[in-house]
Amino acid sequence: MTERADVVVVGAGVVGAAVGYFLAAAGLRVTIVDRGAVAGGTSSASAGHTSVQGRVPGPALDLALASIDLLDELSRELPGEVEYVRAGGLILAETAVEHRLLREFASRQAAHVPVELVDAAGLRRLEPHLAPGRFLGGTFCALDGYVNPMALAVALARGAVRRGARVAPHTEVTGIEKLPGRVAGVRTRGRTLWAPVIVNAAGVWSPDIGRLAGLDVAVVPRKGQLLVSEPLPPLVRSVISHAGHVPFREHGIDAPPEVEGELAKKRYLKQVRGGRFTGRVYVGSTSEFVGFDRGSTWEGVGQLCRYAVETVPALGRARLVRAWAGLRPRSRDGRFLIGPAPGLGGFWLATGHDSIGVLYSLVTGKLLAQWIVSGTRPDLLAAYDPARQAPPVGSAA
Repeated sequence: MTERADVVVVGAGVVGAAVGYFLAAAGLRVTIVDRGAVAGGTSSASAGHTSVQGRVPGPALDLALASIDLLDELSRELPGEVEYVRAGGLILAETAVEHRLLREFASRQAAHVPVELVDAAGLRRLEPHLAPGRFLGGTFCALDGYVNPMALAVALARGAVRRGARVAPHTEVTGIEKLPGRVAGVRTRGRTLWAPVIVNAAGVWSPDIGRLAGLDVAVVPRKGQLLVSEPLPPLVRSVISHAGHVPFREHGIDAPPEVEGELAKKRYLKQVRGGRFTGRVYVGSTSEFVGFDRGSTWEGVGQLCRYAVETVPALGRARLVRAWAGLRPRSRDGRFLIGPAPGLGGFWLATGHDSIGVLYSLVTGKLLAQWIVSGTRPDLLAAYDPARQAPPVGSAA
C-alpha cells in the first residue's frame, strides 16, 4: 500500500507534534508517524519545565522567550488542557560561592529577563517551607513555569489533525526511499509513504532514522531519573532548582573548580497546581550517560530523596508513588540540530533538544515550518543549523 504527503514527520513527541502542527497550519499535507504512541517516548518522562531565566542571551534566550509566548497563546487555542502554569522559578544558593555566582548572574541577566535577586528573608516569603537557615539567597523569575508535556504533545497532534494532518502511531519506519541526492519517502511495515520532505524528530532514536538515510545524526541518550509523590497540601509554590541550573561559564562567569562538581548536579522540584496531578511533587533529576537503560537505581532515587528533604523538610513525611527515568537526546556539541541535514536533499532534523525539548518545542516547530515552506533559514536558527557539523569541503571525513 502506498500513500503520498508533502511531509512525513518521524516522531510524535512534543517536538515532532509541534513540527507537524505548524506544517499543517501552513497548508501542507503532513503525516506524523511514530513507532509508539503519541508522546510515548521522552515526552512521557519529562518534567515539562518552561524555565527561561538561566538561558544564555542570544539565540538560546530569544528562542525560549518566543516559545513561552507561543505556549501562552496556544494553551488557549489547542484542543484539550495542556496545564501550562507560570509558577515562577526560584534558583537557590546553599554556599557563599553559589550566592556570589548568583548575584553576578542576576546583575547580568536582569538586562534581558525579569530576574530578581532574593535574600534569605525574601526566600522565606516566597517559599515558607524551605529548610530554615539552609539557603543564603537566590534568584527569582516570574516567567518560569511548567506544562504537562504529554498533554501538550497530544494537543498539538490533535490540532494538526484538525488542520488536515494524519497521525500514525505504532508505525515503525523501516527504510528511507531515495532518488539521486534526495529523499522520496519512508517505508513502514506494509506500506510506503511517499513524500519529498522527511523531518527526523525521533529524539534519542533520531540516529536510527539517520542511519536508514545513510547519515550520521550526532545524538546520544542522556538519562534522567525522576520521582513523584502522592498529592500533598501546598508546600512548594515555584519551580525550585539548584544553582547548577545556571550555565555560569556560558554567561561569562567563572565558577571556581572546587564547586564545579556540585554545580553540575542540577536538582529541581516543583508541586503541580491545577490539572489532573494537582498536589503532586516532582523531584529530579540525575544526569547519566548509560545508553538506553531507563531503569531507576537506588543511588539515583536516594540522591533525589535527600535533595527533596534537605530543601523542603516537610517532604520527609510524603510517600512516593513513582520513580522513573527518561532519555534526553543530547547532540555532540550540546546544541540543537534544527534544519536540513547536509548531503541529502529533503531530509530535515529537529532533534538534540536534550532535557529542554518541551521549552523549545513550539518555536522549533514554527521556525522549522517557516524554513521548509519558504526555503529561507530564520536568523534565530543559524546557531542550530546542522550544517555546522558537516566536515569541511575536501576533508577526508
